[in-house]
Amino acid sequence: MDENIQLSELQCDAIIEWLNIGMGNAANSFSQMVNEEVKLSIPHLQLLSRHQLSNHLHTSPQTKVAAIKQHFHGPFWGDALLLFKPAESFQLVQIWLKDEIPPDKLIELGQDALIEVSNIIIGACLSSLANILAQELIPEVPIFMTGTTAQILQLNEFQEEEVVMFLQVDLGLPNKNIKGCVAFILEISSVEQFKFNIDKYLETITQG
Repeated sequence: MDENIQLSELQCDAIIEWLNIGMGNAANSFSQMVNEEVKLSIPHLQLLSRHQLSNHLHTSPQTKVAAIKQHFHGPFWGDALLLFKPAESFQLVQIWLKDEIPPDKLIELGQDALIEVSNIIIGACLSSLANILAQELIPEVPIFMTGTTAQILQLNEFQEEEVVMFLQVDLGLPNKNIKGCVAFILEISSVEQFKFNIDKYLETITQG
């Protein structure tokens, strides 16, 4: 990947710090909805290609994943994806809808539940970035998707000129630890604008 579009260590640290502020707010909302203490954190960030992300997720070519895709636009733009492996998405839906939901209703209601989870997690990421950078990021209606990682990431349709900002999300509940990931798929020009906004903010607080 072109070194010019990589994030510096300072930029990465700033993004993770900002997003974890949002995750704290999201965890509070999540806790109230499931009546359990929930901890959400983003421990690390990487810039990858779509193919690298697909390999990083360690799923076989036939394994399907559940994903929520949400386009957003503003001073930088792209698609946000929230992805869970099947077992973890099923476990998360059970927690969200409570165990008293009959198993035959879980699939029917699961899409709406995962979209609500996505609204909290992706919404927290976008809100935190928008607030700190003093910019407006406008999300569109989220879409539920299921398929292999190759299908979700559309590996055969897009090859170059895009970068995936990959974020691991640790979702901790009592006696449970669910891992998902948030991926922001950005065009090269969007990455450049994002970096410009980060540097502008960092320069402001340094001078202040």
